Amino acid sequence: MDISTTIDPNDLFSAKGLVVVITGGGSGIGLAITSCLSQAGAAHIYILGRHLSTLQEAATSVGAAVVPIQCDITSHASVSAAVAKIEAEIGYIDVLINNAGVQGPDHRPARDAETIEELQRILLTDPEGWQPTFAANSSAVVGVSAAFLKLLDAGNRRRGWEGGKIPLGRPRRRDITVFTEEGTALHDERSSQIITVGSISGLNRFITAGLAYGASKAAAIHLSKMLTYLLAPWGIRCNVINPGVYPSRMTAGTNDNYSYMEVPAGRKGMYQDICGVVLYLVGKAGAYVNGSMENTDGGRLSVMPATY
Repeated sequence: MDISTTIDPNDLFSAKGLVVVITGGGSGIGLAITSCLSQAGAAHIYILGRHLSTLQEAATSVGAAVVPIQCDITSHASVSAAVAKIEAEIGYIDVLINNAGVQGPDHRPARDAETIEELQRILLTDPEGWQPTFAANSSAVVGVSAAFLKLLDAGNRRRGWEGGKIPLGRPRRRDITVFTEEGTALHDERSSQIITVGSISGLNRFITAGLAYGASKAAAIHLSKMLTYLLAPWGIRCNVINPGVYPSRMTAGTNDNYSYMEVPAGRKGMYQDICGVVLYLVGKAGAYVNGSMENTDGGRLSVMPATY
């Protein structure tokens, strides 16, 4: 390593020139990510979601780089239409962030059940709600990722990386004559990336939202790990961000302050907390990161029964 190389933190953690797609980018953590990437210089941020008015409001509040696209991530036709629009306008993407999700049936009262009948009743709450929860939180991770693979591959080619699947036994070649586009440079080793926003609910054994939510997020986390392996020959990276308690519609009404045995940091996550993780992964600082799981939870998993 050449330790004489000048390190510029503003460059290492910059999103300058990136084309990013964020599902659920109009509210909650998704909106925070949208705003963060806009401030960090992303060229185009496509935010996908079911409610166009919410997306439009987000685009207006964040800035001109944000483009709202109404899209149901559980519908192949809807996702394909969003892909076609982006392909026609830009032709490639650098980062896909699978953020959209739903809470599903609420099983939290099960923790306080006093009789077996009460526990049974709570666990049988809204059995039909499991399927749409897994459709949005788990299946869509694969469906949306697959739909954008061609544009992610195009993003690699734009950076000079050899496209497609490379044979086993040799590194991916790079054409250094293409470094004329904004956001590409010889010293920029980034390749296209899929980031899945999971949840610490997918890692802990304590019911923080519901059985369906926790199980669906566990599935999303593992699917991302499987995609990391599957997409390695194609030069597309996959990483996971697992938020703890952050302000959102899902956590509305919960405490703002916590004991050290609930959240060692003593508080909910803040805007700069999620921004720090996102900018690390999308910036040059994260170019060597693949198959990683970044927990941003104030230490909550360290004081809960969990597997991670």
